[in-house]
Amino acid sequence: MGLHTNRGNGYLAAVLGGVAGAVVLMNLGIYLGIAYVKNFMPNAELEGLLPPFIGSFVGWWIGEVIGCWLALRWRHYRKAGKTAKVLAIVTPLGIIAWFVVYSTLLNWVTNKVSELQFVQLYEIVRSLSTAVFAIPLAWLARFLTKPHQQE
Repeated sequence: MGLHTNRGNGYLAAVLGGVAGAVVLMNLGIYLGIAYVKNFMPNAELEGLLPPFIGSFVGWWIGEVIGCWLALRWRHYRKAGKTAKVLAIVTPLGIIAWFVVYSTLLNWVTNKVSELQFVQLYEIVRSLSTAVFAIPLAWLARFLTKPHQQE
């Protein structure tokens, strides 16, 4: 007798796991990057942007892949590993597209609101825009690896 496998599609589990992992680990990566700059690069100017950017990129990438894989494995969906591998391949392209859109959005928002409002909106806009881009990435990865339904 084998383990029970869920016969559903797994789209919701893939999306929820991917988004949760991406947002949490991206914010953690940014926080750790900022802490690194403050502690080890106190006189940094433009090069001080590199550690938070790397933390954001790597946090989102690893977080989305691991979150998607864990959610699919936890619910016993088939092809969780294959979905995670495809997601690991397509996520960097989505992150680059997000960065272009996010930079444009930040420039537009900066011109429209005061600096105090911008500081308050910054965290929310970053997390929401990450979720908006992470959802189609996880859905696409699951779509490309969806197990065939056996009738």
